[in-house]
Amino acid sequence: MNPFILYSIIFALLVAAVGAAYTTGALDPVIGQIAKYMLKAKAEAEVQEMKTEGLKEGQDFLRDEVPGNQQAAEVGEKFGL
Repeated sequence: MNPFILYSIIFALLVAAVGAAYTTGALDPVIGQIAKYMLKAKAEAEVQEMKTEGLKEGQDFLRDEVPGNQQAAEVGEKFGL
């Protein structure tokens, strides 16, 4: 059997399995965790940017008030994380 055909069949089955898991909602917790992780990384970058601008954490801004952390908290609440 040609390896290209075999790899194509395996790929098609994998895509079908992931599609079925997504459709049934089984991937919702995974998607929520990935989104929360990415938003926390965004928030950390925002904090570092504020620090390079000369702002001091605790005096000029609070870590919980950074937009990325607020979005991560919203995603956590939405997915129950």
